[in-house]
Amino acid sequence: MRIILRNASWVCTCDEARPWITRGHVSVKDGVIEAVQDSPIELPADDTIDLDGCLLTPGLVNTHHHFFQTLTRAIPRAHRAASEDWLVNLYPLWSMMTPQDIAAATRNTVAELLLSGTTTSADHAFNLGARGDERIRAQVEAAQSLGIRLHLARACLPTVGGRVETRLSAIMGNRLQAMIDSDTHLLEQCRADVEAFHDPRPESMLRLALGPSNVTYTRPALMREFADLAEELGCGLHAHLHPRAAERALSLRETGLAPVEFLEHSGWMRPGTWFAHCTELDENDIARFADSGVGVAHCPRTILRLGYRMTPLHQMRRAGVRVAFGVDGGASNDAGAFLSDVRLGMLLHRAGSPDDMDTERDWLSPMDTMRMATREAALLLGRPELGAITPGLRADLAAFDLRGLDCAGALDDPLGGFFFAGSNPRAQLTMVEGRIVVRDGRLLTGDERGIAAATNEHSRKLLERARAAYPGLA
Repeated sequence: MRIILRNASWVCTCDEARPWITRGHVSVKDGVIEAVQDSPIELPADDTIDLDGCLLTPGLVNTHHHFFQTLTRAIPRAHRAASEDWLVNLYPLWSMMTPQDIAAATRNTVAELLLSGTTTSADHAFNLGARGDERIRAQVEAAQSLGIRLHLARACLPTVGGRVETRLSAIMGNRLQAMIDSDTHLLEQCRADVEAFHDPRPESMLRLALGPSNVTYTRPALMREFADLAEELGCGLHAHLHPRAAERALSLRETGLAPVEFLEHSGWMRPGTWFAHCTELDENDIARFADSGVGVAHCPRTILRLGYRMTPLHQMRRAGVRVAFGVDGGASNDAGAFLSDVRLGMLLHRAGSPDDMDTERDWLSPMDTMRMATREAALLLGRPELGAITPGLRADLAAFDLRGLDCAGALDDPLGGFFFAGSNPRAQLTMVEGRIVVRDGRLLTGDERGIAAATNEHSRKLLERARAAYPGLA
């Protein structure tokens, strides 16, 4: 099947050889980009779409999310909660989730991502359990039904840790222990899930990575086992990492090593590994990340939502660390349109810049931002076949209409206008593997209102169950 996208007012290819085309035309055949040029494509087509007034880009690539949290967005008890209190308020709710809840949350999350031009998303699913149940299949089927390219970090919860675990034990009792994954079945189940779902082919719509929710210093053997299993099965490694002062002290106490040294010792510091946040890496940590080819998922809205330190983005990029953007969880971002996070990410790191900052060198430009959200993110996830509009790459594309009020007066530099002035997060067109999933700003693979209604119903019932189980949450 051939689809021709014609007359795009601007094409940002993210291809180093030719990054920008005015009045561009793209043909897609059987899921692959066939031709990209600034003159009309004279080939027979099954479908032709006119993109006059639109900016055509590679599909956006989100490198960190927690889909299941979409059922627990904007919970009143957590409106002003910093990280520790936020976790204490939300783990009791998450402990009550069913596979059906996870499927509903996934459908809503994926719909929001696709509607914002996101074609590939990582999901750090740390609530799948050690024994295996319908949860992973429910999530995979829900995501695939809408047509996103999914990188599922088949994660786990081997420990909650520190004061959070102490406080949650007093609230949740045995329910907390039921959430924590023992060693007995965990690696066996991870292997089974990778063998069942991971597809390493270039056209793959589903790949798996492994890892815990957080780096597990109190169970160090488990970190090595994850690294060895990922190496054997050919999949990535992913976890949260800041590391704050308390985490550094814990690592030294339990392992005798600083956090990044422990990760090196455990086999994690290698290409194919990426960590979320990394807000408190020091210069030595950053140098080790760069030398090892380890990537970072930078989640700008979560920094504001939970009061994290500012990710040292300038230092990471100068050192050669590959950094891309992430949404983060539905409950630590609350919004789900990835494009909004990319726009925020272009500007947030400017706050607090030292007076002698070389802004021309270190502040993100619109093209830097687009590459981080597409090509750099794809490479971070080990997908060189994605993230650019180049013949031979997979046909993951997004188009955005710049004729609205928000971009008016900002089109002398259309990409700058799109990021600086643009406020509409909705894509005009989203294509994944050559399949059109959003057209004329409408989701074609699902009923938006129906998905939202189902999400609200699952959220309501989840909160009812949680309040019955934990009366203090009322």
